[in-house]
Amino acid sequence: MIIDSHVHIFSSQIITNVSAKAEMVKLLGLQADQARERIGADALEAECRAAGVKACLTLPTAKARDVEKINRISQRTAQEKDFLYSAGTLHPDYPHNREELFRLKSEGIRGIKLCSFSQGFALNALKTRQLFDMIQDLNVNQGGRFFVILDTFYKADLYFGTVPQHNTTPSALGRLVQNYPKINFIAAHMGGLTARFEDICRHLPKAENFYMDTSNAAHTLEEKEFVRLLELHGPEHILFGTDWPWFGYAQEIELIDRLLAYAGFNDEEKHRVFCGNISDLIGIEEYPAQDF
Repeated sequence: MIIDSHVHIFSSQIITNVSAKAEMVKLLGLQADQARERIGADALEAECRAAGVKACLTLPTAKARDVEKINRISQRTAQEKDFLYSAGTLHPDYPHNREELFRLKSEGIRGIKLCSFSQGFALNALKTRQLFDMIQDLNVNQGGRFFVILDTFYKADLYFGTVPQHNTTPSALGRLVQNYPKINFIAAHMGGLTARFEDICRHLPKAENFYMDTSNAAHTLEEKEFVRLLELHGPEHILFGTDWPWFGYAQEIELIDRLLAYAGFNDEEKHRVFCGNISDLIGIEEYPAQDF
């Protein structure tokens, strides 16, 4: 069973804009040409069906003024497709985060996607800390089961003209993991897309409330580095993700399966990575992580 824990449903304009950044496309190994054909939930569904992928988690983000609107659009898209689940998003400057968290909780949504560089906030800012305080409080005192997915493109400012202090670096993310033990964190792209491997290892050690997803990282890390992260964090804390539409399924499933085997993961451990861990986090009872 396979669940993709990291997909985006982008407009053609977003794909065109990103694809125009040729140097970045090369650096990240993005399948820009193929991405132009991967528009909308129907295209995602067709690729999933062809590859045997059972479900996907789509990850929206928004500026502060658009948080509820984008969440509702993403929810509506997911409700129209039986294979699609949606995370929500928040923003430190959004004045109704608490109300939105309760609304998401009532809809059964547990994942919160944040992309600090594109949303325009620093992880160590007071309002950001207050947002994480709120999420942790709901988890501890209101029966919340929220987890947070963070983008980790280390060089985002160089390619998008954003503020360097808004990047989610391994060190900044590591502090969040330590300071908020009642929030499960997922570091997209194995913790630090284009970050120094030594920094990922130093600042993001194995922790009970910390996960990494595989999206894009096998195209930027050296093979031995990727496998080392698998070994360090173990099958209980790795999630399969593609970053669709930037990567498709046929090659990505084969690549990650091969790297998991190099790390010595057996079939039950691979099940955890490919679907069990994310199904536990988002509450899909069909494909729970197996005991081993």
